[in-house]
Amino acid sequence: MISSSRFPLLLVCALALLGVTLRAPAQSPPRRLNGCGSRAKKSDAWESAMSAHRDSLRRVASVNGITVPLLKSPDLERVWGAPEIERDASGSAYRLTYKDPKRPFTRLMICGMTTPLPSLSSPPLLSGEEMVNDRLTGFRRPQSWKEVMILARKVRWFQESTSGGADGAYYSTECVEMKAANGRIGFYVLQAEAGDDTNPVVRWFKSVRFVE
Repeated sequence: MISSSRFPLLLVCALALLGVTLRAPAQSPPRRLNGCGSRAKKSDAWESAMSAHRDSLRRVASVNGITVPLLKSPDLERVWGAPEIERDASGSAYRLTYKDPKRPFTRLMICGMTTPLPSLSSPPLLSGEEMVNDRLTGFRRPQSWKEVMILARKVRWFQESTSGGADGAYYSTECVEMKAANGRIGFYVLQAEAGDDTNPVVRWFKSVRFVE
């Protein structure tokens, strides 16, 4: 009598003589994790809303028709000149872009809207490129909030990306509600393109004022 413990081995040998190969059952590929749960979802919602805001804007000659309380940077306008003006069809969203005429990749963008963007519980991942084993490699890593006082209000901001060959580093505040002197309310995001030194960015963020 063949021992039950030896039967599987004899079966394998018999099948081998017949040219039959046993294969392990196929395994499902490992599940890919996209981000860190609710943090990634909130960051994706923020980025989608900002993209929709940008796509809705068209270049215009003046601020006429903008219904959001107008937040500007008079200090940068004196130094760099008048900003580029964009607005959506209804006037409920706008963007002012101040550019340094002498230095590329140096600008401040003021985005205003009548409705807030999705909130961020934590800053989005910092993206950029770095040299790893003599190869330029992309990365995305966590970062901490930074803070700046804007119109007597503490506002959180973060770095979107590091500088590269064709772009400067990008920085952004969270979406913040602000009230003009006449009591009207708007929601604003300040963004900047600059070098790796954040001191100018902080000065630009602090320079904004409501203009009637």
